[in-house]
Amino acid sequence: MEEAIAAWNLTKEYDGLLAVDHVSFEVSRGEVFGFLGPNGAGKTSTIRMLVGLTEPSEGSASVAGYDIRKEIVEVKRRVGVVPETSNLYDELTAGENLLFASQLYNVPRGERPN
Repeated sequence: MEEAIAAWNLTKEYDGLLAVDHVSFEVSRGEVFGFLGPNGAGKTSTIRMLVGLTEPSEGSASVAGYDIRKEIVEVKRRVGVVPETSNLYDELTAGENLLFASQLYNVPRGERPN
């Protein structure tokens, strides 16, 4: 069975601080997976790497069968993330924010919000 998520030795370093230290795991399609740990353990940094918000310092991973280094656009088309803080632009309406995001991710015109 193809894994929904697979990570191999994912590592993230910020200015000499090791935030994620060679994390490896696999999540099968349909499996319920909890990603738990204390504050500062690297959970958010790991998720940010998996969804393309930051690049790993080392290691590799795949999401939905797509390599996060080589096929990140495909990963972003298939994954939704609710961040701790809003990534919306306050000066735009909800519809304008949706339209802007759909353009960023090359959503076909017929599928974009009106």
